[in-house]
Amino acid sequence: MIEVQQVSYRVKEKALVNNVSLHASTGEFVVIMGANGAGKSTLLRMMAGGLKASAGRILLQGKPLQEYGIESLARKRSVLSQHYHIEFPMSAREIVMMGRYPYFNHEPHTDDETIVDEMMRSLEVETLAGRNYQTLSGGEAQKVQMSRVLAQIGRVSAENQKLLLLDEPVSHLDIKFQHQLLQAARSVSREYVAVVAVLHDVNLALKYADRICFMKEGEMIETLHEPASISTNLLRKVFDIDASIIDHGTEKFVIYR
Repeated sequence: MIEVQQVSYRVKEKALVNNVSLHASTGEFVVIMGANGAGKSTLLRMMAGGLKASAGRILLQGKPLQEYGIESLARKRSVLSQHYHIEFPMSAREIVMMGRYPYFNHEPHTDDETIVDEMMRSLEVETLAGRNYQTLSGGEAQKVQMSRVLAQIGRVSAENQKLLLLDEPVSHLDIKFQHQLLQAARSVSREYVAVVAVLHDVNLALKYADRICFMKEGEMIETLHEPASISTNLLRKVFDIDASIIDHGTEKFVIYR
């Protein structure tokens, strides 16, 4: 679905991302992890088309990302960023409907209305539909924004595959809704969607990711094709911390020391 080939991003002499390669296919939930300043969000912004790589290239379904027009790209990929403040009053449902803007000109179609309602129900924010978005808590706003990006994904099929990019999607959520949102992301990844997410919580990544890619100082230093193979040495290498790994049946958990 998406192929990142030896991509770099430089600001003057500093490489924020250096010679990174990464791929994600439909049916996969890929997580990018690393300490603050590792280049994770910069890489995701390049994958979204918001930043132009200084070197290398990014292919979306075999086509260079820069060859997509704004509308065609918006119909092919959806992005949840860290920043989603709205300056003017809009209802929560109007925010979610923004995800359908690439699909209609003036008025939403019946299918657009249906998709918006479905996605708001899936994240239990339908009761917020008429609320002013500016009055929502951080967690409520984040769930509304996730509903928006899922609405933008919309209907998918083998002939109409999509990409979902998530930058720290659970940062404002309590534990219950962290799992609810990541379960929604994992579920959509099983339906002709490739999902790539930046996460900070190793235990959440271990639970939901099919593959974990670790970045440090702008470089991709390790990829776990089997997340359960994580080790304390790798955690020390990436995050400079000591930790213990608890094996609990089919799952593993990290405890920091």
